[in-house]
Amino acid sequence: MNKRFVRAGQLVFLITFCCAQLVAQSKWQLSDFAIDLNRLVTPPGHLWVGSGYTSVNPVLNSVLGVGDVMSPPVSAHGFKFEALFIANGDTIRDHFVWGGKVRNILYTGGQWQPDRILRRGTYHRMHAGGLISFEINSQLIPLADRSGFLIRYEVKNRTAAALQLAMTPLITRGKPAAYPLKDWGFMPPADPQNKDTVKVNVLQEGQLLNIAPQQRATGYIAVVFAGDAKTIAVPDGLQAWEKQTAAIWNNRLAWALKNIPVIETNNEALKNYYKRSIASGLVCIWEKPDFKLQPALVTSGLDGGGMNTYLWDVAGYAPGLVSLMMGDKLLNITRTMTAIDLEKSYAFAQDGTGLGVRYAYSTVAFTSLVYAIACQDSVYPDLFEQVKQLVLSDEKRPMVNGVIDYGDQHNLLEMRGMGWEHMVPSPNAERAWCFRRLADMGEKIGYDRTAIQQWRKKADVIAADIRKALWDETTGWFCCKYPDGHKETVYSIQVFDIFRTGVCTPAMKKRMLEQLEEGKFLFPYGVSSVSKADSIHYEVTDTDWSGGGAYSGDLPQLALDLYQENLPEKAWDVLKRQFWIGQLLPYFPQEHYCDRPGSPSFKRANVISGLMGAATILYGMAGLDPRLDGSLWIHPRPNTAAPLKIKGFVHRKHVVDVELSASFCKIILDGKVKYQGKPGTIKIF
Repeated sequence: MNKRFVRAGQLVFLITFCCAQLVAQSKWQLSDFAIDLNRLVTPPGHLWVGSGYTSVNPVLNSVLGVGDVMSPPVSAHGFKFEALFIANGDTIRDHFVWGGKVRNILYTGGQWQPDRILRRGTYHRMHAGGLISFEINSQLIPLADRSGFLIRYEVKNRTAAALQLAMTPLITRGKPAAYPLKDWGFMPPADPQNKDTVKVNVLQEGQLLNIAPQQRATGYIAVVFAGDAKTIAVPDGLQAWEKQTAAIWNNRLAWALKNIPVIETNNEALKNYYKRSIASGLVCIWEKPDFKLQPALVTSGLDGGGMNTYLWDVAGYAPGLVSLMMGDKLLNITRTMTAIDLEKSYAFAQDGTGLGVRYAYSTVAFTSLVYAIACQDSVYPDLFEQVKQLVLSDEKRPMVNGVIDYGDQHNLLEMRGMGWEHMVPSPNAERAWCFRRLADMGEKIGYDRTAIQQWRKKADVIAADIRKALWDETTGWFCCKYPDGHKETVYSIQVFDIFRTGVCTPAMKKRMLEQLEEGKFLFPYGVSSVSKADSIHYEVTDTDWSGGGAYSGDLPQLALDLYQENLPEKAWDVLKRQFWIGQLLPYFPQEHYCDRPGSPSFKRANVISGLMGAATILYGMAGLDPRLDGSLWIHPRPNTAAPLKIKGFVHRKHVVDVELSASFCKIILDGKVKYQGKPGTIKIF
């Protein structure tokens, strides 16, 4: 073979590869997710910034202050960092206090982005030695390759005289300790009793800055947990650590967002909401050598809680977006789920240990994830077998008249009052959906035809049994039944999930939608997980499942169901109630209130199900529809309030751009116009 031809081919490949990398890197930037700190209504304990290795909680109203630090297995709960400055011999603190005439740096604002927090401050006071006036800008950067953080601070001397500025860190050590990864569950570990505490190492560069008039100077300080300061090598200076963290983040963006499109719209609320949703997924990606999986996708994690990979959160909500984001890396996560035995556990810790119980929703969550992988990539026989095992195993549970008794709250929604227990409409209805998806995947890989036919018939039988046993024509709602015959009508948002299972008749759906009203399920800033009209079950403390708000993934899930029921105006009306998150929070919290913009401070700071917002825009409003045969369809449902452009949706190595309005649809496939005309159901490829 001609060597020059080989080299030319290699050169073409290299150029193509580099261009592809450039596209992946340029489509999204970390700054795309920046948000003004002064806008945020985030509770102080919910504002974190992470690197996928370490996360830190800044002290609000300070320019350099840092609170708790989490870098599993290390928990530095109770840690606090504060800066003390000596300016021309006088003491100035970076410490928020009320009142005037204080020698404190005054905080003036900042912004959050996934990899760092930028903060600004000012000092302007007359001292005995003359005017001291400077501005200070800091960047708080969780390190991406070690347990700790870095602060870079730049000071501008605004006076006509030289400024000598020395910074001394004031550290409240707390009791940072290392905990086994299996102990990192829903709550972050915080009790260091009988634990070996870890060392706190402080490294500083530019501790003393001599700043000429109207000039700037930069200092660095890093805090690293564990190890020993004598063994921590910084041959190229602390700036090298900053560059290394930036490189790790850029690499993560290149693979995690390469398939995820950007959107353009004149509706700023919609655009910001979409970005917050994508950010919610990004901050749940961790890359730590201590973890079994590289990378790991966790349920929450920023505040140290929900560091586990919980099947229902990761797979039950937005499985399409999770598959799009993680690509083939999702296979290891999914297979680890099967390794822990989903018959016994609903999650795994980051060392692979199974956690929790046999959760009632595990079957539908796992089936959803495997089906999303199949549509995005391929049907993997081992995952298909696991789905089959779970689906068929469910049918061995105790049941009455074809309806499974799932037990009490321990295995279900965990409401604080009784009601949603035993023979519940969901996940009973999802059994029918799972059998249909199992049959679809089995058909794709050539599984036994007789079994496939039996599964489809079984789905129809389950649907009929649930309609007969649990539908209440008087209320127009599905009820729950107890073994002794007691019946409960719980107006839970969970009932709307039945829409997509094939159980409801059109008449049933119409009756159910009568409950989707203002003051019942609908409120100005969201939906209520239990209708306020349900005086028996509604409360406002257990927000996610008992009322007063909802789990963050549930509102967009409801909107997606409404889009797929071809009710775009109702869907938009629901979805836009959550748009305040795009303006007022850096990422989706575990749950939020519906009658005011805010979230419960005692729940987790962030959650992976926030990806559901973007999923609803792409798969509901835009109507993108990846199918099991590898094809991609679209059924757009836009409205006049939100004309939309989608750029860079990648499916099966094809790049799709879409331009949508209420009366127009343009589809570009791999750089060429595929369709231009009225919106409708269209096969893209």
